[in-house]
Amino acid sequence: MPEDLESGDVRSIEWEITGGARLKFFQDDVTDCPYFFIEAPYSNLCLSMTRHAVAEIPVCKRDELLNAFDVSEPGSEERCQAILMAALGASHELDVDVYRRIGEALGDPNADVRSAAVYAMSYSPASEYVPALRETAVGDTDGRVREEAQELLDVFAQIGIGDA
Repeated sequence: MPEDLESGDVRSIEWEITGGARLKFFQDDVTDCPYFFIEAPYSNLCLSMTRHAVAEIPVCKRDELLNAFDVSEPGSEERCQAILMAALGASHELDVDVYRRIGEALGDPNADVRSAAVYAMSYSPASEYVPALRETAVGDTDGRVREEAQELLDVFAQIGIGDA
């Protein structure tokens, strides 16, 4: 895929590796964070390839991502980045620790942090986010944040999450 960061296209590269496994590398256009995942026909192969990749690539640990949010100042750009990174590093299922931090970020006095919290929900969409999104879509003090929350609710509805 050609790279066009101005248009929001995500940078990605994909490699075929042994046994039918594929390593997919992305660079997120919002956080500018590189990440990868591995697809494989067998869970043991996927786990083995992931361990090998983690040994060769510097990886942020989950606790580091969560701590970065915890130590960031409310209202700061660092808090925006930290909530996005924590969500990006979360599992595809609802991560209760990230969920709690997203809820905290939704209450931040800075609209940019609240906006980042809404965007963070899109990394691992879950029905548990729907009530907070609804509340944000009608009650946030910033029109942009309300609009972003409503847009994500619409996306959730389109893909059948939580009867959004």
